[in-house]
Amino acid sequence: MDIEFRLWLKKDGKKVFGEGPRAILKQVEEQGSLRQAAINLNMSYSKAWGTIKMLEENLGFRIIEKSIGGFKGGGSLLTPEGKYLLSSFEKLDKEVEEFLKDKAKKILGNL
Repeated sequence: MDIEFRLWLKKDGKKVFGEGPRAILKQVEEQGSLRQAAINLNMSYSKAWGTIKMLEENLGFRIIEKSIGGFKGGGSLLTPEGKYLLSSFEKLDKEVEEFLKDKAKKILGNL
């Protein structure tokens, strides 16, 4: 048997950061573009941008730096705070998963 869980961060009782925002930030980091991140996630650009705005408002710091136009076109990069949020969340998620798998094996055995 496998164990599954969903991890998210809450602020004032409201879900702020979880798998959806994580996926957007991961794609922005890989693609250098919020628009491309949205395309890769089959999400509208306005929904992706709305998620980023919600994050920034709730967390009180910028997550993404956008550049507009230019020779190579615009793009988006994670701020240092955005990179820290993403890497810390991914580390926490991995550690919680390992902990839960270990506990499930000890408690449930070979069910």
